[in-house]
Amino acid sequence: MTSKFFIPFCISSILLLIAACQAELPTEVEQAMANLPAKVDFNEHIRPILSDRCWSCHGPDEAARKANLRLDIEEEAFKALSNGRRAFVSGSLRKSEAFQRMISIDPELQMPPPESHLSLSAKEIALIAEWIDHGAEWKGHWSFLPIEAPTPPKVTAESITHNPIDQFILAKLEEQQLQPSPQAEPAILIRRLYLDLTGLIPTPEQVERFVQNPSDEHYAQIVDSLLSSTAHAERLAMEWLDVARYADSHGMHADGWRSNWPWRDWVIRAF
Repeated sequence: MTSKFFIPFCISSILLLIAACQAELPTEVEQAMANLPAKVDFNEHIRPILSDRCWSCHGPDEAARKANLRLDIEEEAFKALSNGRRAFVSGSLRKSEAFQRMISIDPELQMPPPESHLSLSAKEIALIAEWIDHGAEWKGHWSFLPIEAPTPPKVTAESITHNPIDQFILAKLEEQQLQPSPQAEPAILIRRLYLDLTGLIPTPEQVERFVQNPSDEHYAQIVDSLLSSTAHAERLAMEWLDVARYADSHGMHADGWRSNWPWRDWVIRAF
């Protein structure tokens, strides 16, 4: 083979090799890829999908686990399976067995299986594809990670931001292609503030005082006051106690008193 034919031959071979290594995506998934966040994060985007759709068969419950595959532990999710393939392969959709089953239309291969009555949306599959394509970075559970100050994202409407929190909210609105609501009137704003932080509405006198002086300084003073109040601690404790299924009685037909209130008060004082 002469040199003038060798170079085009090599280029065409490389292109064919690249094409063979890429996975074909369903049309709706390709369309969803255009509207993904700037960075797909495992804890924010991927872990919720896996835990909701995959862990019932591939999670911590050994009795319910299928194919000896766990997708809740990094080492297990990336190890070689009995057929030599791997559930996830960093940077390769085609080699990622779990992803190939997510986009399969064969009911014998499709995951989640049809009989589970679970399914993945095009956007969820696109998120997983993006995560795999960009290295499939795994993260431990957020509660065990050291706290770091995140960098506020760049937003288009930066002129209307007042603090870094606004940038995070606006970034999410822009991602969802939504416009921010106009600023509320002082009477509505103060009512929302009390409901958010304490679950209680303000008194007419508290509303009137803010309406007479709706400055940022006055607003900040009210926020500080509410954050240090018992009502705010009770507001936070309420959700905590709901998750722990706290109750002052057994909640049964043969109801009985339960002396759990010291723990309830401890939670409130802790907050």
